[in-house]
Amino acid sequence: MLKFGLRLLAVAALGFAVPFGLYKLSRRTGLTVLLVSAVALGLGYGALKADNPWNGDGLFRNLLFMAASALVVAAYVGLSVGAAKAVARLL
Repeated sequence: MLKFGLRLLAVAALGFAVPFGLYKLSRRTGLTVLLVSAVALGLGYGALKADNPWNGDGLFRNLLFMAASALVVAAYVGLSVGAAKAVARLL
């Protein structure tokens, strides 16, 4: 039951609370700065989670993983801000 509650809390936070927080942050700093920060965060996450050594064949896979992580985080931020902006216009 606790696992289900934690998952529900994570979905609520990532689906409802975080997008509006990101929207407010984008209004203060600008969307470009927020997206650049998201890309940097994704690259950092990819660098920390990379499994292979940083040489030879592992280097290409690590760079690909880092780029994919950065793309996912930037897409999440962009979609979250866009959705929150659309909802804010309706209200």
